[in-house]
Amino acid sequence: MHPHTIEEMLDALRSVLKDRARARRRLEKLWSNQVAIVWNVADVHRAANERALALTDTEARQVLRYLFEHHNAQYGLKWQDLTERIEDRVLGRKLTKHELHRFVHKDIITIQEPAKRKGHA
Repeated sequence: MHPHTIEEMLDALRSVLKDRARARRRLEKLWSNQVAIVWNVADVHRAANERALALTDTEARQVLRYLFEHHNAQYGLKWQDLTERIEDRVLGRKLTKHELHRFVHKDIITIQEPAKRKGHA
């Protein structure tokens, strides 16, 4: 497991850990004999932005969940799997010219805000 991923795990458990250093050693030992490739919502947002689309976090999590549940274990996941799922489900909205420019030239990812529900402020 990549060291930054172990740090993220430790951060997530911070409130319940009594000994962070000991927990880190245990996680490092656990992951020394196995690997895991981690995909996150930022990857899904990036894949969408590459297709000039903006997804909500909910849509990005749905894509991740679907790929986790339906991936081919023999072949794993490819970047193309993300983009195909986004396009097949017709997710997101088109990026504005400004958003596309920021993504292409400054690597700033656009995340679509969830739609406001009627009657809620």
